[in-house]
Amino acid sequence: MLVGKEAFCDFHTIQEAVDALERQPEGEERTLYILSGVYEEAVRIYRSHLRIIGLGTVEITMNRYARELDAAGEEITTFGTPTLFLGGSRLVVENLVVANTAGQGADIGQAVAVYAHCDETVFRSCTFKGHQDTLFTGPLPPAAKDGKPFGGIPLKERHERCRQLYTGCYIEGTVDFIFGGAAAYFEHCEIRSLPHYGQGEGYITAASTPEGQEYGYIFKECYLTAASGAAGVYLGRPWRGHARTELVNCRLGGHIDPRGWDNWGNPHNERTVRYREYGLAGGDPLREQRVGWALLPEESEEAPGKAQIFAGTDFWRREEAGEQDR
Repeated sequence: MLVGKEAFCDFHTIQEAVDALERQPEGEERTLYILSGVYEEAVRIYRSHLRIIGLGTVEITMNRYARELDAAGEEITTFGTPTLFLGGSRLVVENLVVANTAGQGADIGQAVAVYAHCDETVFRSCTFKGHQDTLFTGPLPPAAKDGKPFGGIPLKERHERCRQLYTGCYIEGTVDFIFGGAAAYFEHCEIRSLPHYGQGEGYITAASTPEGQEYGYIFKECYLTAASGAAGVYLGRPWRGHARTELVNCRLGGHIDPRGWDNWGNPHNERTVRYREYGLAGGDPLREQRVGWALLPEESEEAPGKAQIFAGTDFWRREEAGEQDR
């Protein structure tokens, strides 16, 4: 199936093509190709067993934001804002640019580019652009901190866990711009911090790893960069108390606060989170500057690999084998 602006294309909008695919029986893998162009639309995809492949430069863009009011005069909240929503499993997303262009500020709040409520999913050579809360990796916590439901886009499939692989991707933002409960492995990605309005502090991750889940976010040989003006950026803070985030042989720019990690104003989190960095040399001064509750393994200690993190599923092996065959 082909989406594009040309007359010979099957559909001219991505959502029309997705709606047609979702009327077809599940189980058999389908492929959706998208020709180069800018697609100004919010896309919701519930289907599983789907490959979405951008040809050339494909940008999906929208500008919804949490403080925006709905028809009833109520704020649509964070989870009503995504440009791209994915709700199925066994997905491959390749060569897409997904942007939320709402910007930032007190009157904007959160503005999600990608809401990845999906399991066994691979993102390859994708770009995600936004400011606060750019990429959400499901599942959601049981409830918001005030005990109320999260609202936003309805979920048709409640994944017990979401396992996701990001390879060769670019992700940018200001505050908590990679957040959620997934077991997500990022390899060879550029993670770029943008200046936060009012010169506020930045936070790259805000994991909400479910209690009892061994792994949350793992960044393997990623590059943490910054746009001009971005400084005082923390590697992460816990959206929920059992957050798991690990860096493995990553390269960090000077914008990263030497303390590394923040407890989100709750010292109790320091006893329940696991923030771990592999690859800091024995004489690296950061070993003394990091917060005392971060874990800094010895250089000889081996970091967990994809086989451990994705134990019980082969989705990532199938994709790696397929990439070698192409």
